[in-house]
Amino acid sequence: MVVNMKHDETKSKIILAAKREFAAKGFSGARMSSIATIAGINQALLHYYFENKENLYRSIFQKVLGDIPITIEKIFKKEMYYWNCSPDIELCAALYVIVGLHFDIQDEDLHRICAREIAEGNGIIHEFVQNYIIPRITILDEIIKKGVALGLFEISNTLMFTLMLISFIAQYAHGEEFFKSTPFHDVLYENKKDKLYNFVVELSFKALRPSSKHLTIPVLDSAKRSNLDEMLKKISSLFEI
Repeated sequence: MVVNMKHDETKSKIILAAKREFAAKGFSGARMSSIATIAGINQALLHYYFENKENLYRSIFQKVLGDIPITIEKIFKKEMYYWNCSPDIELCAALYVIVGLHFDIQDEDLHRICAREIAEGNGIIHEFVQNYIIPRITILDEIIKKGVALGLFEISNTLMFTLMLISFIAQYAHGEEFFKSTPFHDVLYENKKDKLYNFVVELSFKALRPSSKHLTIPVLDSAKRSNLDEMLKKISSLFEI
């Protein structure tokens, strides 16, 4: 029992070290020797547990993510079932949660690894990144499609619009470093979570407004926001190694 606990603790320590190394240098630039140093173990032990760099890279996502993205989708849909609300309110709730996932889930290394994987396209963990991103796309696309079917929204391609929103949210949330020491930083990133949420809601409702119709932007009341904040806390706890 003690041996197994020590084994699990060592593997967790290695994965945390690997996350830092891969986030900073990408897959091609990361070195097993550096990961061993960060983890405070010898390199032979690192190879004993994971054999090679690719296995370790994959293990990060297996350990950290698992079925979490699907769980997030289920938690959100269950909450919306109890709300029993119209697609416009549901869209605001979904955007609130997706924005929150970037600011309330404190795993910047994981976000950076995903961003590098998408940008570099090396294909090693595409299936994990897909599983990480696709449930968010599914949630938004289904809500917008529902709104279009009811005549509440109007857009020619719901999936393209959804992808634009998801991409912009990720780019803004993790692009702050680029704008530091520029005259744009404070304008862009003061009260950044609220600023991003308010912007993507405004953008969405203006873009989705049917021709010659008025589309009011709903406001999530304090009770609804509180429920969503509790949901984000629950989701955040799932990411703890």
